[in-house]
Amino acid sequence: MLITEVIVEDQGDILNDLEELLTRAKARLKTKIPTNMVLAKLRAMGYSIDLTSLMDMLATITIVGSANKKDITLDTALPRSDAGPEDQTVSKMAQKQIDKDMKK
Repeated sequence: MLITEVIVEDQGDILNDLEELLTRAKARLKTKIPTNMVLAKLRAMGYSIDLTSLMDMLATITIVGSANKKDITLDTALPRSDAGPEDQTVSKMAQKQIDKDMKK
């Protein structure tokens, strides 16, 4: 195995684990997480990571609002929905059919 394969593979793993940590924190309604705690958790998982590398990775994660040496602030906005405004046509048609069936 080439050394570049090992490096690239490890970067993908650490990024996935980092996203998982942040997603769990967001699910627990956390808005700020201490940066040193995230570093400690990643190191406990066996990753050798420094603050600069962590900041670079955090910049690529969409749920991160901002990050500095002290705190990681999670984006609290709800994800955008691609669905258009709710169309009432089907609901109205169903109600008309129910009304007709009830009259019989």
